This record gives sequence, C-alpha cells and structure tokens, in this order.
Amino acid sequence: MKSFFVPVICFLPLCFLPVFASAQTNTDKIKVYLLGTFHFGKTSDKHSTSFPDLNSPKRQKELDQIADAINRAGISKIFVERSYFLQTALDSLGELYINNKPMDSLEKRNEIYQVAYRAKRKNKAIQVVATDRKMELPYADLDEYESMNPDSKFGGEFFKESYIVKQKRLKLNESTLQEYYLSINSEASRKSSQADFLHYALSYGDKSDFTGTKFTTSWYERNLIIFTNILRHLDPKTDSGILVLYGSSHTAVLRQFFENHDRFQIVELDKLFGEARK
Repeated sequence: MKSFFVPVICFLPLCFLPVFASAQTNTDKIKVYLLGTFHFGKTSDKHSTSFPDLNSPKRQKELDQIADAINRAGISKIFVERSYFLQTALDSLGELYINNKPMDSLEKRNEIYQVAYRAKRKNKAIQVVATDRKMELPYADLDEYESMNPDSKFGGEFFKESYIVKQKRLKLNESTLQEYYLSINSEASRKSSQADFLHYALSYGDKSDFTGTKFTTSWYERNLIIFTNILRHLDPKTDSGILVLYGSSHTAVLRQFFENHDRFQIVELDKLFGEARK
C-alpha cells in the first residue's frame, strides 16, 4: 500500500494553539510590576536624574518601604538591567550588599542593590535575575543620513510637527521616591520617553530608505531580547508575581509585550506603593 504525505497549511497561531491549550494547566495570570527607574548612579543617559541624597535617612526609609511592599506583593523574581552573562558576578556583589560587607561605593549606589537586593535582604527567597543584553544604538547611521541629506524633508510633512506630550513632571528633590516613581511611570511619561524612537528617528529616510526605522528596530530588538530572557527564567507553577526593574524607557516598551501576552497581568505601581504605606 502506498503511503501519501498530505501537506498541512495553517496560520502560525492556529498551528500552535492546540499545543498551548493542552500544555497550560495553570490559568492564573502572572502579576507583573514594572518599576521603571532612573539610574541612581551617574550614567551617560541623556535625561539622567541627580540623586545626591540617596544615603540620607529620609531616602533610605523610603527605599525600605518599597522593599517591604515588594515582599508583601509576593514577588518571587526581580529582573534587573544587567547583562545576563554577568549573573555570577551579580550574585557575588549581591551577597556583599545583603551581608553589609564592604563593596565599591559606586556599585552600591546602583538601584539593583538599593531596591532589588534590599528586598532580597528582607526575603532570601527572592531571586534577582540579570536579563539585559547591551546593544549600542546606531546613532552613526542617523548622523550619516543627515550629512548626506542636508536639505531632506526627513520623511514628509507629518514629521514637521513636534512630538509634544503635556506632562507636569515632578522633581525628585521636591517629592518622595514613591511619588517620583509614579510620575516617571505615568502614561504621559512613557509616551514622552519613546519620542526619539517612534517619531524623530522615523523621520530619517525617504522612499526606499528606512534608516530611522532600522534605528528604532534595534531599540525594539534589545527590549525583545530582555523580554525573551525574562520568559526563559519564569516557572508558571511557582512564579505568581514578578518585578521588572529597568530604566523607565525600557519598561515603556516591555509593557507592550506583557500587555499583549495573555499569560500576564500588569499591576500598576500605585497599588504596589499602597502596600508601602501600610
């Protein structure tokens, strides 16, 4: 008897759906807290925030309140902005911080230790996981396009308009740390942080030239790698709540990925910080 191979043609979601449906036994969504942060130490970021009173009693108390809230929220893993291949070094420095042993003062200032490992100090079961992969944005390509197209309209009439998001931005020195975090994680702040990628960069190019699009693609690629690394470290059977501690421009993009993945539920920071006030 002859055997026949019958090709099956289907769309990707339809092909995968039965596999996911049969494999997923825990239907409870994983709660995601996106703590978009500024960097506590000096950085090369264009919009870096000065934090000179980090070690003051007031700020240390606020950080303790946030760490307590993280523990009350039942967070099992904190994903941080450190290259994933540096996990061993991160663990070693984390142990120094948790045990109040001497460590580099600049490193100790970092939000990874002041927030993530402070929470772990209160609950050793929390895992702090490095998930970043550093990628330089191709600014040189934008510069080259400018030099080659000095009279270009840069993408057309739409891009002549300024990208303006109206927002009253708090000053850190005039607010609590919790209030400042709520401000830089607001919807208006998220939109503002993406102006370079979703508006200005996209103006670079014309017709078949997509220089700006490729620039923004590289930004999305880095954040999608971060998202992938987070998924690789999740266990649906044990991880009911996670915290993502990254620069706020990163969490603005990561939010899109979590929102469009049915396995997750984003919990807003005001609820987390409500726990800090208890």
